[in-house]
Amino acid sequence: MLKQLKSVYRALPPWFTAPVRYIPDGILFGKSYRRCIPRTNTDCLGDNIKQALDYAREHTIWGRETIPEKIAAEEAEGVLSELPVIGSDDLNTDGTRFVSDEVTRFNSYWSTTGMTKVPTSVCLANSAYGLEWAHMLHIWRLGGYRRRRDCKLTFRGNRFGEGELLRRDPIYNEVSVDSFQVTDKTFGRFLDLVKRERISCIHGYPTLIKMFMDRLVAIREKFPVREIMLASEGASVELKKELADFFGARVLSWYGLTEKVVLAYDEFANGRFVNFTSYGYPRVINPDANGVGEIVGTTFVNFAMPLVNYRTGDCGRIVREDGKIYIEKLEGRSNKDFIYETSEIKYSLTAIDVPGEVYRKMLFFQVVQNRYAEIEVILLLRSEWQNEAEKLLGIMKQSMERDLPRFKIAIHHAKTAAELDRSGRGKFRKLVQNIQTR
Repeated sequence: MLKQLKSVYRALPPWFTAPVRYIPDGILFGKSYRRCIPRTNTDCLGDNIKQALDYAREHTIWGRETIPEKIAAEEAEGVLSELPVIGSDDLNTDGTRFVSDEVTRFNSYWSTTGMTKVPTSVCLANSAYGLEWAHMLHIWRLGGYRRRRDCKLTFRGNRFGEGELLRRDPIYNEVSVDSFQVTDKTFGRFLDLVKRERISCIHGYPTLIKMFMDRLVAIREKFPVREIMLASEGASVELKKELADFFGARVLSWYGLTEKVVLAYDEFANGRFVNFTSYGYPRVINPDANGVGEIVGTTFVNFAMPLVNYRTGDCGRIVREDGKIYIEKLEGRSNKDFIYETSEIKYSLTAIDVPGEVYRKMLFFQVVQNRYAEIEVILLLRSEWQNEAEKLLGIMKQSMERDLPRFKIAIHHAKTAAELDRSGRGKFRKLVQNIQTR
């Protein structure tokens, strides 16, 4: 039902939807939003885990087969750690085993996660929409953001009609950008349009915001804002600092998933994410000597598909401190982050160490693999450093050949962002993997 309402809203003319901006958050996002109190303290953890396990056992096939009865709050965390882990493969094989028997077409909808190696369908409760927004606005308000007051410029994977670079969305009080059409050629017109808006915040994919910053630097244009909200992609501490310095803004980022099993935020742009214990519970499995392992999460907000011990594919370290749970050393979904020497030997993309001089002068790099032990690297440089392309490619190739001695490496630079491969949601792919992997 919620998905159908969104479709109707998007089809309405702008003059009709404009007043939506002024609707109070509590009315706009519904009853679940009004009732939600976002928390980060661990005092409520035992009760929340018990409630999640009890519900999954009572209302899902998987829960009835797997979760023991009569769990006390004080033992819930220990019981959870003994339960089997599940992943996207389980949902793709027989997702109905994980769907609540209380689900109807009126209280839930289906979505697809674009981050797993194989797209995975997830059933989401309508109430999770309001709960999600309660937590998200809690994060954004740390930088002073207020939805009805602050208009944000949003860089995500939107596609509009030909020549339409911007589109207003009053429900979120945002000006969305068609980043596929914003190029060096159209940037002047784009910036003129943006300046007509009263933008106080920037929201979107870090790579696209970084590209916006680079184009501003190239024409020596300032664009001060109060707050930057980095979504969906990981961002280094160095990039967060660079954005904060250029825009004069507070930079906030968060870690979450379509499956709604974990939500954590980095308040101080230092790579340390505090977990919402009112939203979900993260832990790690198979940790290494430094405590870094794969993150598995248990949802407290999505009772349409109450996932327990769900493998995110992401890696990190869990630290408990000051009555809170922190996620450190966070890395993206691991099943997309490997290049292969053979079907048995693989290397994390973190093995590609970008030399400092190259990092400072580039926007992005993309790795394409079509054969074992062969990769192509495409480097997108900042516009003011295009004339140093040959030198920077040489530095990058020398570094990579040292780190990956058994690989055949081809490297070239892209003159425009259009030469890089993107996902259907508009994100630049760091790895384009065209070989069959296990």
